[in-house]
Amino acid sequence: ERFNVFIQFMSFEKTEGGVVVIDHADLVKQTVDLEAIKEAFGGDGYGLIAVKNVPGVMEMRQKLLPLAHEIANLPEEKLKKIEHSKSSYSFGWSQGRETYHGGRFDAHKGSFYNNPQYNVPTTDQALIDEHIESLHPNIWPEDLPDVEKYFMQAGQLVVSVGMLLARECDTYVKKAHPAYAKAPKTMEDVIKESLTCKARLLYYFPIKGDESVREVDSWCGWHNDHGSLTGLLPNMFLSLDGKETKNTDPTCGLYCKTRDGSITKVSVPPDCIAFQIGEASQIMTGGFLKATPHAVKAPEHPHSESFGRATLAVFMQPNHDVLMQPPAGLSLKDCGVERMADKEPVTFAVYAKSTIAGYY
Repeated sequence: ERFNVFIQFMSFEKTEGGVVVIDHADLVKQTVDLEAIKEAFGGDGYGLIAVKNVPGVMEMRQKLLPLAHEIANLPEEKLKKIEHSKSSYSFGWSQGRETYHGGRFDAHKGSFYNNPQYNVPTTDQALIDEHIESLHPNIWPEDLPDVEKYFMQAGQLVVSVGMLLARECDTYVKKAHPAYAKAPKTMEDVIKESLTCKARLLYYFPIKGDESVREVDSWCGWHNDHGSLTGLLPNMFLSLDGKETKNTDPTCGLYCKTRDGSITKVSVPPDCIAFQIGEASQIMTGGFLKATPHAVKAPEHPHSESFGRATLAVFMQPNHDVLMQPPAGLSLKDCGVERMADKEPVTFAVYAKSTIAGYY
């Protein structure tokens, strides 16, 4: 009944650019219009939804995001101490290690990865060695003690909202495909039970000199997230000395490829957490929720020399042993994830390892 009523009386917002916006209070009360989930994450959506009025989000943004600039500008010898090549740079600092753009290294973006919920998700060393990209203990910079505190606080805030959103996604998929109600793991189950969420404090560097045409994927290459749900703190533009500043180039920022292949700039309201669907949810919901390729465009020259960009991406993903399979009655081919279409179901650890290997 709830599903049918909300289809008839839509009660969600859309920005001028078409981004669906829902209220945190509606997530808490379970009064989200389920048509909003369909509009954002279904076959014709951007694969993205914005949640407004999240308590504490702007305070967390102010405390954490300037620290991305501080990490990125540590001396080289200190950055080396917080790199972790054995996990394919899935913990600690990474810059210029990923390859996008047809094989070019993504040198204009720095990443600081850690688990936002558990510093030590397991003490089983054999399990850590087997799934080191997911289960290694966190790595923190010695000279910046506030990083751990605010990274964990902000990450856990995003996960808490993501769990509420996952519950609404599950309700929508169960209505659309009743067999999903009997699935071994729902989206909410995956996020609630996960010991291996991963957060990525990102710093997009100012780019000196006019290094060629500013392509859409000049700050971050085209990709799909491979987890279940990604939450993004409102981004912050930072001057060369790490102070918040204005974006002087309206063309830079997040872009996505829509279902018809066109490229669209996605402008999220500045006080909202944005959430994107990942491929794990696309598979586990049988394609009723869909991931969307996205990239980040750097500013055009000369704007590119005067500021950088920071954000926190929180990847809510299944535990290493969760099986990537669609609900009964649907095949992997039905899910629409091309690289899985002709394969048997695998665990998330195997799936994630193959994904990461494609970028490092």
